[in-house]
Amino acid sequence: MTATLHAGFSEAAETVDRVRDLEAKRRDETVTFSKQPLFDQLIDVFRECSQPGWEGEGAEAVEQQTLLIAKQLVESLPTSYRNPTISGEPDGHISLEWYVHPRRILTVSVSPNRTLHWAALIGAEDPRGSCPFYGEMPKTLLFWIGRVCNG
Repeated sequence: MTATLHAGFSEAAETVDRVRDLEAKRRDETVTFSKQPLFDQLIDVFRECSQPGWEGEGAEAVEQQTLLIAKQLVESLPTSYRNPTISGEPDGHISLEWYVHPRRILTVSVSPNRTLHWAALIGAEDPRGSCPFYGEMPKTLLFWIGRVCNG
């Protein structure tokens, strides 16, 4: 649950705060808005990819630091956005992918040094870049997720 700033002191304000907190807790516990399926994918990827050579010779293990950063990234994804598919990469990074169809896709690669590398394919466009991750979903990525998933 996220921290909420309480502005009022009246009985009505306290009631509104309690209802808001209860609804936020209920929302977080529902399957529809829960991030638990993403956390489960992260754990599965880490278990599968945490040994050197997990995908053949030369594949690097996914480090615990990378897992923690990817978890923070997933936690920072607004619940109104489509969930990505999560997988491991041979370079030891964790990949989050928003796939709509072959010409509408965004992949974000999470590195252990908090750099997010991303590439999209939106029709004939193929934007790509990188940005640091400081615990909050970068606005750039929210923009591209929206472009890929919503057109």
